[in-house]
Amino acid sequence: MSPTVFGRSAGAVPGAAAGPEAPFAPSLAERDLLVTSATLVDVVTQSTYRGWFTVWRGRFVEVEAGEPSEADLAGLSIAERRDLGGAHVQPGMLDVHMHIESSLVTPRRFAEAALPHGTTTILQDPHEVANVLGAPGIAAMHAASRGLPQRVYTAVSSCVPATSADIETPNASIAPSDVVELARDPEVIALGEVMDYQGLVAGDGHLRAMVAAAHGVGLSVEGHVPSLAGAALSRYVAHGVRSDHTLATPAKLLEELRKGLWVMIQEKSLTPDVVREIIALPDRSRVLLITDDVMPNRLLGGHLSRLVSLAAELGWPVMDAIASATLRPATYLGLGGLGVVAPGAHADYLVTAGLAAYPPLETHVEGRLVARGGATVVTCSPPELPGAGSTTASGLLGVGQAYVAANVARDALGFGRGATRRQVRARVITVNKVNSFTTLREAAVGLVGGVPTDPDIALACVVPRAALLPGAGAYAPVVCLVAGTGLRSGGYASTFAHDSHNVFLFGRSLDAMATSLARVAAEGGGMAFTTDSGTTLLPLPIAGLLSDDPVSVVGAGFAALERALGEAGMDVKAPVLLLTLLPLSVSPDFKVTDKGIVDVQARRILAPEVTA
Repeated sequence: MSPTVFGRSAGAVPGAAAGPEAPFAPSLAERDLLVTSATLVDVVTQSTYRGWFTVWRGRFVEVEAGEPSEADLAGLSIAERRDLGGAHVQPGMLDVHMHIESSLVTPRRFAEAALPHGTTTILQDPHEVANVLGAPGIAAMHAASRGLPQRVYTAVSSCVPATSADIETPNASIAPSDVVELARDPEVIALGEVMDYQGLVAGDGHLRAMVAAAHGVGLSVEGHVPSLAGAALSRYVAHGVRSDHTLATPAKLLEELRKGLWVMIQEKSLTPDVVREIIALPDRSRVLLITDDVMPNRLLGGHLSRLVSLAAELGWPVMDAIASATLRPATYLGLGGLGVVAPGAHADYLVTAGLAAYPPLETHVEGRLVARGGATVVTCSPPELPGAGSTTASGLLGVGQAYVAANVARDALGFGRGATRRQVRARVITVNKVNSFTTLREAAVGLVGGVPTDPDIALACVVPRAALLPGAGAYAPVVCLVAGTGLRSGGYASTFAHDSHNVFLFGRSLDAMATSLARVAAEGGGMAFTTDSGTTLLPLPIAGLLSDDPVSVVGAGFAALERALGEAGMDVKAPVLLLTLLPLSVSPDFKVTDKGIVDVQARRILAPEVTA
């Protein structure tokens, strides 16, 4: 079956310019499909029942218990009939907070991988591409998502750059006028997560204007609130922010619900204590399951389906967990025609061998089969997305020639530039083994040739993409120290580095870091890790962030990187994910940018070396 452009009105999103969908008037004489002997999963009453349904022009018409009688079907011409033999039918799942770029692939490759796991609708916030390409990048990702067999809505990234220029060097920016212009498309339905939560509370003029522009064109305003509480949280929510998806705790969950937020639970928040708190709620209608970021090797094994299964394993009633991945996210975005198996709703549904038996046997969108037996059965056309070497008015900068990259790394890295041995008093960022939360300590650090003598301390720095352009001139990176990763040897380089996506270097060997950077530059972007055994490379040639290879290929390359890092001693839970987040200047509590160490809570830069 060729891919079809499915109807994707913005529906009843509050204030959406597109307004509600046109009324559906079913034919009096025709049905495209009759399905009998199905076990229907009703997410409204949270029950199952044996029943049957029909589909016409992509919508459910009759949805009934039992089996159809002659009277039920009298006068109807039915194109196709199917007997499911008792198999379950549940609504397709909606992921209403996610970033396609985290899977390191283009929208079509993401759809090919996620549809077999039952995710039929997504709201993407392409803020990785936006941080490199600006508004044209959002438009390009949105255009690349049209015509796919997966419903894709888009949020306008709100914090590009994520912080101010004194914190890190940006590559692009999004203005309030961009919000208004992009929102002309009815499938652009939200302002992406307002990550600079402190700036909004403090009255930052640009952020206030961004939020006002979003409200003015009827967009949903999405939140990002890792640490606000009390009056500060109230002030943030009062700007019309509707949700939070950051790491949940029982106390945080309750406070945010009390203050009117929709709370989105991602995998890292599915802990026994959080699930117990959710189960104890008398009303869970504002609790949603979302993925946020799924790296390519994880996408191969599941998507929202993994969260539903994990929630059920932790004691969340399975029907209720399914509702938090179907009906509730649809309600949150005002997409009343999705998330249910009901008359008039869009016929997006999964066929499963049992209740929440994933992966589904089949996935249907608008009544059309799009995936079966773990594989997408439709063809998605290649996207038209810019490569890493292009330059646009929004500020995309290439990663430069290999020899330039190598010279930057070899000549500028290290506190001990030009010195054989040195002792310094330094600030050391310390990671933990489980997530991206970091702390900071001061320590006496010995350096030989710029490399710490303590085997637990690695070098880390961020180089702006602009500094790697041929002819850019000399550039001396601000080198920081990071402890706790376990890395003993080797060097890593990546053009995928949240959120500005400047070039991130990390390692215990200057030569290995230089080699990795040269290999990444030669590919036009990507991730590389070098040891004495050689270089493991994952090319990402589209804006230095994405590949158009199938997820199976990209996932294998990603897994190879993780294995190589593990063999070099890195023993954190998700090595590559951590390395993409160490440059994230809005992630608590201390991170690395081209300016130095970021004290995220205080919004200030600290020098790596203590001089007084």
